[in-house]
Amino acid sequence: MDEGYAIKLCLKHHDPVGFEFLVKKYRREALFHARALLGNTEDAADACQESFTRAFLAIPRLSHLDAFYPWFYRILRNCCLNMIRKKKSARKYRTEKQRSAKEITDEALLSRELEKREEEQVVWRVLQKLQPEFREILIMKYIQGLRYAEISTLLCIPRGTVMSRLYYARKAFKEVYSYADTLDDGSRREVAT
Repeated sequence: MDEGYAIKLCLKHHDPVGFEFLVKKYRREALFHARALLGNTEDAADACQESFTRAFLAIPRLSHLDAFYPWFYRILRNCCLNMIRKKKSARKYRTEKQRSAKEITDEALLSRELEKREEEQVVWRVLQKLQPEFREILIMKYIQGLRYAEISTLLCIPRGTVMSRLYYARKAFKEVYSYADTLDDGSRREVAT
């Protein structure tokens, strides 16, 4: 079975076998995108499950669908952004758990590993301070390595808007990164420039 045939089964017959094929094909990518937006795997898994459920219920109402993931990504993205909004009013983002330093025995490896983790944590803390649209596009471009055209397709925005949004996202990242050593999760504020 290929994606086109699976979409056809879903559109015409509301066939769960076709949808199962699409879920299996895109669940890892969806989980990665949701994790990037939400900051943790547990919430990302919940968002993916809810989004796939919404997609399964919505797909029979479509008259035509060329590609599943760009359409699904909009559902997933909206679900994640809604979760972020709800979470902000309930509590602050959870900090990522650090692995125990006891796992690393060699002093040189320990030093390098800790420096790498600290830098990664700073980058992720800075990303979490940015507004979701900036965080999303920076992750797509620099962590996932997507091209402008791919980002344009996933976000349903023109290539010029991708470039513009990346410019402002990099500018906001640089601003927050400049005071990254003073960041703490208790005084979270989103940066929008």
